[in-house]
Amino acid sequence: MESSTPELLWGVWAGKDDVVAVGTRGSANHLVDGAWTAKASGVTGSLCDVWMHADGTAIAVGPGGVILRYDGSWSPMSSGTYADLVDVFGFGNGRAVAVGQSGTVLVLDSGSWSAVDAGTGVNLFGVWGSSPDSLFAVGVGGTIVRSAGNAWSFMDTPTPANLSAVFGVSAADVFAVGDGGTILRRVGPAWTAMSSGTSLDLYDIHGTSNANLWAVGAAGTLLHLSGGSWSPQASGTSADLFGVFMRRADLGYAVGDAGTILRYSEN
Repeated sequence: MESSTPELLWGVWAGKDDVVAVGTRGSANHLVDGAWTAKASGVTGSLCDVWMHADGTAIAVGPGGVILRYDGSWSPMSSGTYADLVDVFGFGNGRAVAVGQSGTVLVLDSGSWSAVDAGTGVNLFGVWGSSPDSLFAVGVGGTIVRSAGNAWSFMDTPTPANLSAVFGVSAADVFAVGDGGTILRRVGPAWTAMSSGTSLDLYDIHGTSNANLWAVGAAGTLLHLSGGSWSPQASGTSADLFGVFMRRADLGYAVGDAGTILRYSEN
């Protein structure tokens, strides 16, 4: 798809009537009525990730503790930290979680962000949860921490590779991706490695079910999980891809370097 920006795009998410892609130099790009439009975010630093509610409200995060909220226009939220924030995930009840530098974990509840102790000081790159009380965060050196209620704990993982993203189809079936083509899957209590078929770094993962997952990565890498195994797909680009979101099984978006935006459609 034609992008509205030359900026590197780090993350993408879709609501009911809008798709948002964010990136360097405060880039916030909205797909409305089939056209990409850049909207002023009010910041000049990178926006590293975005999460959008079905009603069109959104949250974006970035370095220096930046958190923005979108409700027709972008406005800042007080994060209470100067730590770099890398990933954000939200829920339909006004709650969300953001993670980042030095084990930073922030939770949004009743309109305010507050820090929680996840028990680690390593950089966290990805977060996902089946509910606000059941969260997984991943990061440097294969780190995976999990919350159950208010308690966080480390999980054993079969890799020392940096993990960039985590996504689940349920609390009992969760995936993580990372450096060197690493893909992990947790079914039940243990994480196990999956064969990805690539040694290139993977940066994000998303899908609609455990039979329809997509992972993206370096040099245009695009992988699809179907029938229990991962297979490479033609992306049509050699640009690094940093974010992927599937709105439906037959419609999705991937974003990356130099304003790259890909659209997947079966129609």
